[in-house]
Amino acid sequence: MRIDKLQIALRPRPAPQALDLGFALLRAHAGPVYKAWLALWLPLCVLSLALIRISPNLAPLWMLLPWWLRPLLERAPLYVLSRHVFGEDVTWRQALRAWPRQLGGGWFRLMTWWRLFMPGRGLYQPIWQLEQARGVTASERRHAIGRNGTGAAAYRFGLACAHFEAVLNFGLVALVGLFLSDELSMNPMAFFFKAGNGLSLDLLAMAAYAVAGGIVGPVYTACCFTLYLNRRATLEAWDIEITLRQIQAPAARHQPQAAAHSPELAPQSAPQSAPQPTPQSAPATTSTQAGRASALLLAVLSCAAAALVAAAAMLASPARAEPLQAASPPPTPASGDLQCARPKFLPDPVGKHAPPRSAEQAALRKELRRLYDSDDLRGYKCEESWHLKDFDTPPREKPKKLPDLSFLALVFKVLLIAGAIGLVAWLLYRYRGRFAWLLPTPAMAAATEIAGLDIRAESLPEDVAGAVRGLWERGDRRGALALLYRATLSRLVQQDGLQLAQGATEGDCLRTARQAALPPERYQVAATATTLWLNGAYGGRWPDSTALLAACAAWQAQFGGQFGGQFGGRSGEQSGEQSGAQVGGQSGAEGAAAAPSSSATPGASA
Repeated sequence: MRIDKLQIALRPRPAPQALDLGFALLRAHAGPVYKAWLALWLPLCVLSLALIRISPNLAPLWMLLPWWLRPLLERAPLYVLSRHVFGEDVTWRQALRAWPRQLGGGWFRLMTWWRLFMPGRGLYQPIWQLEQARGVTASERRHAIGRNGTGAAAYRFGLACAHFEAVLNFGLVALVGLFLSDELSMNPMAFFFKAGNGLSLDLLAMAAYAVAGGIVGPVYTACCFTLYLNRRATLEAWDIEITLRQIQAPAARHQPQAAAHSPELAPQSAPQSAPQPTPQSAPATTSTQAGRASALLLAVLSCAAAALVAAAAMLASPARAEPLQAASPPPTPASGDLQCARPKFLPDPVGKHAPPRSAEQAALRKELRRLYDSDDLRGYKCEESWHLKDFDTPPREKPKKLPDLSFLALVFKVLLIAGAIGLVAWLLYRYRGRFAWLLPTPAMAAATEIAGLDIRAESLPEDVAGAVRGLWERGDRRGALALLYRATLSRLVQQDGLQLAQGATEGDCLRTARQAALPPERYQVAATATTLWLNGAYGGRWPDSTALLAACAAWQAQFGGQFGGQFGGRSGEQSGEQSGAQVGGQSGAEGAAAAPSSSATPGASA
C-alpha cells in the first residue's frame, strides 16, 4: 500500500468528518463506482422480478434475494474505490472481471447472522477484501478497527442508510400510487387496498427497492470505506508518515544557507550542485543567473556605502591613528530558531501519556515531540516584533491566591447529602400510612387467647364434655361454661381452620364463624356455647342442668372428646379445677358483672 500516492487529504478525523469524506470520494469517482454497482445490482433485481412474476406465491422470498446477496455485491464498488483512492484508474469492466476473486473471506458471516444484526458490516469488508485477513488475524483486525467508537459510528450509519432507503422505497411506491389513484380521492394508498392488485403491488415494491438500493448502495460502501481509512490512519499514523516523506532532511534544508555564509565552501560544493544545462532547465538557469547578478550588484553598493561611512569617520576625527569600523548588526535569528509558547487555543497533538516503560519509548516520545515542534507540524509561526512601552499603564497586579476550600466544600457536600437522605427518611416515616399499599400484607397472628380464656389445644382436658359436667356438679358453673366455650373455639381453630385475630371479642369470634360458612350443626354448637357463656359470665343468668347437659351432648357429637388426649394424661377433674381457677383469675370488672351466687363458688374464691 503506497500511502504517498493517496489522492485524499487523510488525517485523523472525527467519525462524521470521515463519513463526509466518503461522500466527496464518491462524487469524484461516481461514474465507475455506480456502473460497477448497477452492473451487478440491476440483473439481480430483474431476476427477482421475473421470479415474482413466475411464482407469485413466493413473492416475499424473491424480494429477499437481492437484499440477502447485497454484501457480496458491495465488493465491486469497494474494489473501484480502493484503486482510485491510491491513484490507480480502474474501469467498471475491470472491476466486474475482478469481482469473483474478491468474494473470499467473511462471506459465511455476512450471509448468516451478520446479515440480520450487523448494519455496520461495510467497515469490516476491507479487512477480508483488501487486507486478505482470515481466521484469528481477521478477528483481531476487526476488534482493532472497531474500537474508539468507529464500530458504533458504522453501525449507526448503516441504520441511517437503511431508514433512508426505506423512506425512498416507500416514497417511490406512493408516487406511483398517486398517479394510479382515483380522480376524486387522489389518495396514494387507495391503490394498495384494491382487490386484485397483489401481483402488481409486489412487482411495484420490488422495482422501487431496486431503485432505492441502486442509489444508496455505493453511498454506504464509500462512507464505510473512508471510515475504515480514517481508523487505519489513526492507528498507523499515516499523516505523520506522509508529512515525514514530504519534509526535506535538515542537512539538505540548511545546505544553501551554509554555502552562502561560508565563501570558502562554495567553490567546493558548486561543481556537485550545479545542474547540467538542458532545454527543460533553461528558464530556471536564467532566473538563477539573474539572482546572482542582483546579489553581486547589492554587494557592490554595500561596499560603496561602507567606504563612505569610513571616510566620514576619518574626517570627523583626524587625531586618531586607527579608523573606526562600523558596528555589524546583530544576527537575525531564523524563523525556525525562534521559540515561543504554544497558543492556548491549539490542542497538544502529542497529549499526555503514562511514564515511559523503557529508554526506547522515552526516546521515541522525545523524537515525536521534536517532530511536532518543527515549523511544518506545530501549526503556528513564531515572529519577533517590537512594541512601544506604555509607561502610563500601571503594572498589572497579580491576583491574590485564594485559600484552599476544598476540604470545607467536601464537608458541606457530605452534610448536604446526609441532610437530603435524612429528609427523605423522615418524610417516608411521617407519611408511612400512605405507602402501606407498597408493603406486603403481614400474616395475621393466630389467636391463643380470647377474652382472657386460653384456647390452645394443650390447655384442654382429654374428655371436655365429662370435665364440663364434673365442674357443673361440683357447683363451679362459671368454670364449666368457660371450659365449654374455650374448647369450642379451640376446635373451630384446629379442625375448621377458623382465623381468629388476637384480641377478638366473643361477638367477633361468632361473626367470623358465621362468615366462614361452617356446617350448620357445628355453627349451632358454637352459637349455643357463646350464648351460655355470655349470659352466665356477664349477665348472671345461669342455665339449668338440662340445658347444660344438652349442650355437652351436642358438643360431644360434633367435636368429639379425644382430640386433646395427645397433649397429656390429665384427668377431667384436674383439668376442670385448673380451668375453674383460670377463670377465677379474671379482672374484677368481669367478676362484678357475674351474679352474687357465683362469688361463692370454689373457682371464684380460688
